[in-house]
Formats: sequence, C-alpha cells, structure tokens
Amino acid sequence: MSAVSKFFVAVIVFICQLLGVFGTTKEYKPADAQNGGDPFIVEDNGSTYYTYTTGSGIVIRKVNSINNLTVLEEKTVYSEGSNGILHSIWAPEIHKIGDRWYIVSCAQFDSSAVPAGTMPYAEVNEEHTDYYRYGFVLESKTDDIFGDYEYKGRLAPDGMNNIDGTYLKYGGKLYYVSSSYLAPAHQCITVTKMENPYTLKADAKTEIISKPQYKWEKKGWWVNEGPAVLYRNEDVYIVYSASGYSSGDYCLGLLSLVGDNPADNRSWYKSPVSVFSAQSDKDLYHPGHCSFLYRDNGDIYMVYHATDNADFFAKPRCTYITKLNFYRDYPIFD
Repeated sequence: MSAVSKFFVAVIVFICQLLGVFGTTKEYKPADAQNGGDPFIVEDNGSTYYTYTTGSGIVIRKVNSINNLTVLEEKTVYSEGSNGILHSIWAPEIHKIGDRWYIVSCAQFDSSAVPAGTMPYAEVNEEHTDYYRYGFVLESKTDDIFGDYEYKGRLAPDGMNNIDGTYLKYGGKLYYVSSSYLAPAHQCITVTKMENPYTLKADAKTEIISKPQYKWEKKGWWVNEGPAVLYRNEDVYIVYSASGYSSGDYCLGLLSLVGDNPADNRSWYKSPVSVFSAQSDKDLYHPGHCSFLYRDNGDIYMVYHATDNADFFAKPRCTYITKLNFYRDYPIFD
C-alpha cells in the first residue's frame, strides 16, 4: 500500500477501535508469569522454542507448545564473561537463515575491550554505561537449534551503541534493525544493510527511520526500542516500544514500509498514535518489546511482555501471547 493508503487505513482502524467496532472479549492472561522479559518464540519441525532476557546469558527452552510453555528441555547456549561481554545480555532472538540458526542479542561490553560508541546527541565527555552497549551475533555450528553456537562478532552500525537488534529481509537483501542511542537514555530505530547475518555491509549508511517525536514516545525518557519486523502478505511493518519501560506509559508504535528501500527513512510511514498500550480494565500494564511467531497455517501471533500489576517493580514481567487480526493487511492490536 502507498503512504496515502496506509494513512487512511490506519485512520479507519483507529476510529473503529475507538468506537468498539472490532470489539473484543479477549482476556489477557500470562503464558509465563515468571520469565517474561523480551520474549521470543520460534517453531521448527513441530517443536516450539522459547527464549527471553535472563541478563547473564542466553537460554533456549524447548516447550510443550505456544499454548503451554511447560519446559521439556533447556540449554544455556551462551554466558557472560567472554568476548568482552560483561553482563546485561538482553533481548535474544533466534532466526533461521540458510541452513544455520542465528541468535542476535545485545550486552554491555567491557570498556577496556571495545571502544566507546558514537552518540551524536550526547554531551561532550559525558560518562554512561550506555556507551558500551552493543548488539552481537551467535551462529549455530549445525542446523540443530539446540546445538552449539559460535560467537561471530559485535554489531555497531556507524559506530553507534545499540540494543534489541533484529533482522529484516526485503527484496532478497538482509538488514539489521536495532534501537540505537542518540544519547544516554535517548534511543531511535536504525536500519543498516548487512553483508551476512553477522556482518554489516562495509559501505552501508545507517539510517535513522524513527526517533521519539510524539508525547507518547517521551514519557519517563525518550525511547524507541525493541523493533520487531512484521510481514503480512506484501506489506512490511516494524512494531517498536516507546517511552520508558517502567514509566507506566510503555507502549507500542508502528512503522509501515511504503517505499522500496528499508534503509531510507522516506520509505517509512509512522503512526502518529500508539497502537497498543496499557489496559487497566484488563489488568495489563507496561506492554512492550514484542516479536512475531508465524505459524504454518498462516496465523501470526504477537509475543510480548507486560505485567498484571500497575507497580512495575511489584512482580516480574510476564510473557503474553495473542493472535493478531488484520484489516486489509493492516495489523489490529487489541
């Protein structure tokens, strides 16, 4: 769809949601009430695999199904303390590209092992741990998702610190999408063309495709993070999290690809309103950092974290799983 078409469809969906036309009786119950930070689920050969932020490493769980996250088997595939990584390993994702599995994640690196990143809006000589947060990639040694993985390298688009990296595939090309830092606690969404799943293209320009501009993106602190690519027939979207995660105003925003070059900000249309936020009447608070599970029958499920308590620090973040609906291939978040 063109930018104009996307705009009118978005307006129709927004008005229908306000009027309750898409009325839902959906209940929001955690699929995992104990381990929910930055969840990601993938299915392969009839089995379901689940990972999330532990902070100290990357754990893959083989679970019963998306309807039952009971653990059948668990493996720690990477731990902090090597390759210059100190701690704060966040937001792992597992992707099959070719005949190998790739885990893209992020962490705080040792300042003696890596250079400080580039933050274009930061104050001169400002010190902050965000200067040493970077994405990194692991590659499986075989086609077994539960096999061994090898550290392939750190990702720093245009030298920028970044977290929450993911992949975007478009037109036979691969792109790295992440939340990059303009300054400490000031994050934007960037896109960079890749040479392969663990190497950024040497001559590729990193493009900022979204940065906090609306009030709903600036609560707590200025944030665009947790990008997740959503494919629906010929349409491509990036769903991202906005505002501070513990602010009480954490929510999801939406970017729609309306051009032919994902690494050009002119190719993206940004919804001026949040598409998914807290629903106190259903005890759903702090929703954010989603990912998408594509099932063989064509259904698409959104996997995300939230809490069932308005006090962010009262309980752990929980994993929620909900089936997405669409209006003319435009996602409806309810």
